[in-house]
Amino acid sequence: MGRPLVATVVTALVAAVVPLPAAPASAAVVLSAARASAAYPVKNAPALTANKLYKSGALPVFGCRKGALSTADAKAAAKTLQALWGCMNTAWEGYFRKAGLPFTPAKLVVLTKGARFCGDAWGKDQAGSYCDETSTGAVLADKDYLRTREIFHFQLVAGVYAYHLQRLTGIGKAFEAIPYSSKTELNEQFRRYSLQSKCLAGIFLGATWKTAAREAESWRALLELMKDNGDEGKKPGRQGRGASIARWLDRGHASRDPRSCNTWTAASKLVA
Repeated sequence: MGRPLVATVVTALVAAVVPLPAAPASAAVVLSAARASAAYPVKNAPALTANKLYKSGALPVFGCRKGALSTADAKAAAKTLQALWGCMNTAWEGYFRKAGLPFTPAKLVVLTKGARFCGDAWGKDQAGSYCDETSTGAVLADKDYLRTREIFHFQLVAGVYAYHLQRLTGIGKAFEAIPYSSKTELNEQFRRYSLQSKCLAGIFLGATWKTAAREAESWRALLELMKDNGDEGKKPGRQGRGASIARWLDRGHASRDPRSCNTWTAASKLVA
């Protein structure tokens, strides 16, 4: 069986409005993950396991001159979101061209309230989405957005954009086509797809952190936020536990290389 994938939904973290914990940027992060019940890497899908993207090298350090996000008001939020989105288009276009990969820029829609997007209603806890059919991302900049730290939005936007990278490289299409024999197996496949997007987001964050993120914000603090707001102690579902989300985000940030984001051949315990 396959699964339709028209719009990819990105949910908000419940405690994203809580101030980030202070932590030294150089502190080591120790993460753990539980074993999933379906223990297998994806097989017979080279577009997933051996994609050319994994052989294209690291994304160079890139300056986002107007990459910092604002939560002053809805207008400022929309303006800075579009600026950051444009920076991602520029950074990844240069990378794809150098790697000999086809590239088309993605568009961004900034919403101030939930609305239909890509043919679907906006979910209650939905913070962002990507529409495969139109190569368009959407971010909800509502009152909750304005109460949330910019550092959380930084990774959120990069995560939405990462689904565009998966579409461009054929990963999204290959993911739709891989078979599954049970709900447990299907959920693990979704986790591999979702956690890969986190890792690809981490690559962009690692390449632009000094120019687009607030200098006072600690990378360790963001990882702790992602870990604490995940579904620790619960079934991993389709997004992955907080520890797994933080792990793959950190892998991308540390390496800036898509090779580190091959979730499709990782052991099941690493994508739980």
